[in-house]
Amino acid sequence: MQPIIEVRELTKTYAEGAAASRALNGVDLNIYPRQVTLLMGPSGSGKTTLVSIMGCILRPTSGSVKLAGREVTRLSEKQLPAVRLRHIGFVFQGFNLFPTLTAVENVEVALELKRVPRRERRMRAGALLDQVGLGDKHRVYPADLSGGQKQRVAIARALAGDPDVILADEPTAALDKDSGRTVLEMLRRLAHDKDRAVVIVTHDSRTLDYADRVVDIEDGRIAAERDTDGEPYLVAQEGGWK
Repeated sequence: MQPIIEVRELTKTYAEGAAASRALNGVDLNIYPRQVTLLMGPSGSGKTTLVSIMGCILRPTSGSVKLAGREVTRLSEKQLPAVRLRHIGFVFQGFNLFPTLTAVENVEVALELKRVPRRERRMRAGALLDQVGLGDKHRVYPADLSGGQKQRVAIARALAGDPDVILADEPTAALDKDSGRTVLEMLRRLAHDKDRAVVIVTHDSRTLDYADRVVDIEDGRIAAERDTDGEPYLVAQEGGWK
């Protein structure tokens, strides 16, 4: 299977000189369609920095990122929004919904960016909300939705551009057990049934039951990769990889 994202020798350093802090240090990683990949590790290990670079939000200090076969690290700031819009859907811990827009209008925003005609936008946004189980919440504002419902609106919005990759940063951290399970089941279905690549940054051990693969990150490096049955298949050691 061909990877949708290929990361090679990736580094990211914040600040310069004595204040410099290296968030990523020589990361190599492939992300595949039809897989839920977890990025796990302690706070400050580089997880969010890595997913932000893969999503073309941050630029690396050095290294290569190919998205759908295209090198994206050297694209201009004018080129990057179109790449994100075409290939990436984002889901965040804080939902990032517009409070003055209804659920259906929040989803329409992503379709408007793709210049979908007005009438088609409303129809497609409604269909996406139906798909995530919010058929009766089209005209409800975020303040009147539960945390789990807000996250499902965010997933519907992420899907609006029909992306190859869903990048989710702590998507269950603000949710109770039942809502978290609903969101994780939805993300797993997107990977397995819709051929998306789903990457989840998380501290939440509940996510392990829904993942195909776990990538452990420590001090800006990949410490290990394993299938969710616990079998390691890539382990960092002195002098290279085994």
